[in-house]
Amino acid sequence: MNSLVRVANHFDEESNRLKPVFLKTLQDSALPTGQRLLQYHDCLLFLCAYPNNAVTRKLAESALKKLASKLKKKDLPKKSIPDNEGLPFTVTLTRFSPEFLQWLLGHRDLDVEYDSFFEPTLSLNDILNITLPAVLKAETTAGLNNLELLEALGVKPNRYVPFLLGQLEALNDWPLLKELFMERMDLYVKLIPRNANFSRAFNRLPVQEAYYHHDLVKKFDHGSLLDTALPSFQIPERPERVQMVNVIRNAMALTVREIDPATFLQEETLRYYDLERGLRIAVYSMFPERQLPLETYFGFTFFKNGIPVSYGGVWAFGHLARLGLNIFEPFRGGESGYLLCQLMRVFKQAFGVNHFEIEPYQFGLDNPGGITSGAFWFYYKFGFRPVDPELKELAEEEYRKIKTRKDYRSSEKTLIRFTQGNIAHTLGNTVPQDVLDITGKILTGIKHEWPHNFRSARLKASQAFCEKVKLDPEGLNPIQKKVLEEMSLWAMAMKIRKPEQLVLMKEMVLTKTKDDYSYQQLLLAFFEQ
Repeated sequence: MNSLVRVANHFDEESNRLKPVFLKTLQDSALPTGQRLLQYHDCLLFLCAYPNNAVTRKLAESALKKLASKLKKKDLPKKSIPDNEGLPFTVTLTRFSPEFLQWLLGHRDLDVEYDSFFEPTLSLNDILNITLPAVLKAETTAGLNNLELLEALGVKPNRYVPFLLGQLEALNDWPLLKELFMERMDLYVKLIPRNANFSRAFNRLPVQEAYYHHDLVKKFDHGSLLDTALPSFQIPERPERVQMVNVIRNAMALTVREIDPATFLQEETLRYYDLERGLRIAVYSMFPERQLPLETYFGFTFFKNGIPVSYGGVWAFGHLARLGLNIFEPFRGGESGYLLCQLMRVFKQAFGVNHFEIEPYQFGLDNPGGITSGAFWFYYKFGFRPVDPELKELAEEEYRKIKTRKDYRSSEKTLIRFTQGNIAHTLGNTVPQDVLDITGKILTGIKHEWPHNFRSARLKASQAFCEKVKLDPEGLNPIQKKVLEEMSLWAMAMKIRKPEQLVLMKEMVLTKTKDDYSYQQLLLAFFEQ
């Protein structure tokens, strides 16, 4: 197996010759166990995403099916199977937000079972005292522990999860409180696959024609790629859209992860671009009530030959966007830099972004893996530089040492120091306005002009804005009224008086809750006034 792993992400003539040889040998051998089983599985998945030819791909697919068959039959000792790794027919033990867990409860490919209240910091007595009908609340004052309380209420163990989610629905008007209660009860569940579809090996989109690799793109002109004309986006029909949403969310659940754009994904916002080298990127947004003030939080998932290889988020605000890119573990030996630049290409050309920032977590802040891997230099290679002038100068000095001193590596202390600020890749001549600049001005204005009276500030700003743009707030729905407050405070704090800009802001109030893509275009138009 080690021999296969060594050649999997190499595409020279000898490596390509050996891949099918090693695959055939391993198919005739007993399956490895423990972490070696996981390594074998992930290597096969990489070969399916990055095959060099049809023979290699077919053999890798066949090996995954054999692995799934063995796991289904429980031919391997239980202790030899890695936990929580999304392998076929293996259990995932985890916790999720109420909305994501509710979606999983309706999943046709798995069962969801209660496991435990692991380390709760809030008892069910406290939570159910708020959510239960008044006639049942006496049970919550009897000093019972969580399981005793559920038993007293007549809830069977196989109904714990749907019962608790049903109780939390009483807090739908207070979503943050609902999520806080879920977090504090620390409810862990078991995801039990009914078939092989709910596994990392087979959670994928169908492809009509596979792309076969002759190499991996590691060194390339990223500036040229950003300027290469982007193909038109596609809006999938409903059956394809439902399938794509399932694959996107499955990829999160199977790797015990969760991001808001996937959990609160609004299906109608899903669009995708078919890019080069068997690559597809799906971009999507969230339900209006879950969106951020002023900026827009988009999610994305990359598929390579139909297999999810990467996911993340883009926080877009006109010409400026913050990126968060995550590569799933089996594919980190692939084309990570190429994916990063393809992401920037999409948001540059389709969304008008010309300034990209990455926050420190991505390259090491509270993330030891980012320090160990030298992630800072990965982003540096593709044009990202520290925003802080002092850190930028330090990076230039370090880079000169790397180029001129053999075997030189930046110390851990230096890499940690780089995490003191964001890094950015600027394509324009100036840094665009950041939403943080606006919110900072709003807070300063409220502190000085309304001594922390936020309610008065909101009312004053909204009234002044509505008068200027001739907008009747009574005709707005509750979510639009929230957006109206955001726009009004922005206009007040930044002293926006240009009629053209105010008209655009009025349009933003009406658009942000309906179409995040059009809202982004309105922001671009606003900043170009």
